[in-house]
Amino acid sequence: VSLIPTGPQVFINFRGKDLRKGFLSFLKPALKKEKINVFIDEQEERGKYLISLFNTIGESKIALVIFSEGYCESHWCMDELVTIKEYMDKNRLKIIPIFYRLELDVVKDLTGKFGNNFWNMVDKYQPEPEKLHKWTEALFSVCQLFALILPKHSDTSDRDFVKVIVKAVKKVQRNYSQGRNGEI
Repeated sequence: VSLIPTGPQVFINFRGKDLRKGFLSFLKPALKKEKINVFIDEQEERGKYLISLFNTIGESKIALVIFSEGYCESHWCMDELVTIKEYMDKNRLKIIPIFYRLELDVVKDLTGKFGNNFWNMVDKYQPEPEKLHKWTEALFSVCQLFALILPKHSDTSDRDFVKVIVKAVKKVQRNYSQGRNGEI
């Protein structure tokens, strides 16, 4: 019997309102079936300091950043993304960007509903200029990485797209174990 590692290996950054009861209900069990240890924020103890969530990002080897139309409605998603980027810049975390029913250019150019949500959040929270700079820098940085894209009008099912994601995660894990620094 092979054991699932005790520490988090894959941190999933996503907008819960968009994905928790749909897409994630396919992704999480598919990863676990392949003995991939997954961390999502629903496992965080309520009332615990949020710094522990950011520590969990640092303990992970891989981060799946799942962009959806409502992603930018959440400043928590954006703050997690900044932390994910910081660990990536230190070469301590591999990021697999996932564009779920969304085009890459919509995120990169901050257009459509995604872009409107971003600018509405900026207006709503009035972040200090430094925070806004970090959010946009993290978004643009992650958009430069090789990504998995499920276009908005694709005929591909969520279940089939999950298979592609699981395969990509396993490849990064295999590269880590072979000392190739998790290259995709």
